[in-house]
Parts: sequence; C-alpha cells; structure tokens
Amino acid sequence: MKIRFKQDRRTILQILKSANMKRKIRVLDKMNGVNERDSINILLKVLEDESWILREKAAHKITQYGSRVVGRLERLLIRGYWYTRAAACLALGEIGNARSIPAIVDVLLRDDNPTVIKEASRALVRIAQNHPEAYTEAFHDLNVSKPDHDRIRESIHAAMKNQHRPGNDNE
Repeated sequence: MKIRFKQDRRTILQILKSANMKRKIRVLDKMNGVNERDSINILLKVLEDESWILREKAAHKITQYGSRVVGRLERLLIRGYWYTRAAACLALGEIGNARSIPAIVDVLLRDDNPTVIKEASRALVRIAQNHPEAYTEAFHDLNVSKPDHDRIRESIHAAMKNQHRPGNDNE
C-alpha cells in the first residue's frame, strides 16, 4: 500500500534536500497540489541542484510556463554555478522565446565553461529552428563585434554539427 502525503512547497523542498535520489526524482515528477507560483520557485531552485538529472528534469518541466519564466531564467545566466547557467540555457532553448537571444549570446561570449557554451549554442540552434524569423530579427538587432559574431557563428555551427551525430544525447 502506497502512502500519499500532501505535497506543498515546504514538503517538496525538504525532500529535495534529502540524499534519496529516487525520492527526489519521484517528487519532482509528481508535484501534485502545488500552485503555479510555488512550482516555478521549486523548479528554479532545482536548477541550482548539483545533480544533472534533477536539473535536466527541472529545465524540461519549467518550459511549460513559457514566457512567464524567461526573465527569471535569464537572471540565472548571470549568477550561480556553471551548471545552473547550463540548465538555464537548456530551459531557454526549450522555451524558444527569441526575446532571450541577447542574454544567451551574452553568456555564450562571456562564459568560459565549455558546458555552458555548448548549452547556450544549443539553445540558439533550437530557437533558430523553431522560430527562424524571430531568430533572424533578434540576431540582426544584436550589436556585436566582427570577432564576436564569428565566435557565435562557430559555436552555433558546432552545436548544429553535433546535433545530428549518432548517440547524441539531444535526440
């Protein structure tokens, strides 16, 4: 017999602090009874977790809130650990809002962590694939130097090339 418990923000955050990874994943998968605001706050908090599995799940779950979370995800791009910035890029790419292109480009140009750069490049590719007109317009409005423009193009090209390789984790 399964015991059900009331899931509220405090209970979920307590579980997410525990060492039991199975339980953390399960509670993240089924955030029942939590209002939207609390769900967003919990998912943003999980994007800062040390576990890539939890961060990836949270990044995919937070995309359901779309444009409502873009600003908060953009703020994660400029603070926190590299893995938080990478998870924020993943979520922004999944959301696909062209408004986030300047923030993603900024992190791509200023961050020196290869995983963050890879996720920022992938995010730009996803946005370009899903919203080509908005991507082109937003990218055109960017004020970047020729070397930076070339660097962005190389990173995007590498992300597109890796996207179609067999065994790629993106498929």
